[in-house]
This record gives sequence, C-alpha cells and structure tokens, in this order.
Amino acid sequence: MSLAACSSGNPFFEEWDTPYGIPPFDKIKNSHYMPALKQGIEEYRAEVNAIVASEEEPSFDSVIGAYELGGQLLSKVMGVLYNVAETDNCPEIEAIMEEATPLLSALRNEVSMNKGLYEKVKAVYENQEGLTREQQMVVKNHYESFARSGIGLPEEAQEELKDINTRLAVASQKFGTNLLAENNAFKEECGIPVS
Repeated sequence: MSLAACSSGNPFFEEWDTPYGIPPFDKIKNSHYMPALKQGIEEYRAEVNAIVASEEEPSFDSVIGAYELGGQLLSKVMGVLYNVAETDNCPEIEAIMEEATPLLSALRNEVSMNKGLYEKVKAVYENQEGLTREQQMVVKNHYESFARSGIGLPEEAQEELKDINTRLAVASQKFGTNLLAENNAFKEECGIPVS
C-alpha cells in the first residue's frame, strides 16, 4: 500500500475496529470508493503477477492458497459498494458503479485469461498427491473456471470475449440500477417506506 493511501484518511485503508468487522458506514464517503478500488485492483494484479513469477514449485499453498487470499482490499471495497449500490439509488453511487464496472470487468478478464496463472493452476491440478478431498475440489473448480472463461480460445476470440464480458457487465449494472429505481418509485407511489 502506498504512503499516500495510508495517510489519506480513507477508511478502506484502515483496519476496522468495529463489532464483527462491520464497515464503518458513518466514516465512508463516496469519494473514498474509487481511490480504494483502484488501489485494490493494483494490489490484486501485483499478487497475481507474483504467483505467476514465482520460481517455487507450484503447490496448493503457493498457487491456489495465494490466489484465494489475494485481493483483500478489493473485496473489502466491493463488499461495501455492492451493498450500498443495491440499497441507495443516489446519482453519486450510480456514477461510481458506472466507473467501477468496466475496471472490474477488465480485471476479471485479465486474470481469467492469464496463461501464466492458468499454467500454475494446471500444474497443481495435474499433481494432486497429498491434497485433501476439499483441496482437490477447490483446485478442480479453479481449473475448470479457466476453461469456462475462455483460456483455451485463440487470442482473437479471447479479445472478442473480453469485449462481450465488459459490455455484459455494464449492461447488467445498468439494469440493476434501473430496477432499483423502479422498485423505489413503485414503493413511493404505494406509500411504502423506501429505506
């Protein structure tokens, strides 16, 4: 994490000393989301690149474990943002979601079609000796997820799929926003409290 991030007063860059780790909603401002999200994306990208660049023999811990534990800041930000976006139909949150959605889609495409990461996962998948049944299932799920995401497609087809994925993500996000707005409008017409 950068020094600027640490000194920004952004709650996403701090440990939450709250009951059960509940987000401190009273301290989170709309201006905090995008800087934390962008920092989270960079950290996650660096974590994935470290797995790929590692010269350690691919193992459950060094590949699958590291991959599953990655992206903690990004998960922290998106956990809050998704929940707020589904309950608060304000223009500021809508604008944040419109900016965040293509960035997140691009990151998902980048990771799910990362040949280096796939090769590491494949190496663990092909040598599961000593893994528990649960670990084998986790490895299998990750391995098959790469196949479903288009890792085996030719490069041109992958680029086309990335474009489709991004357009679908943006359309889905807009649909969710419109649906929430319609539901809130209906409740107001019926005299039902919105929040």
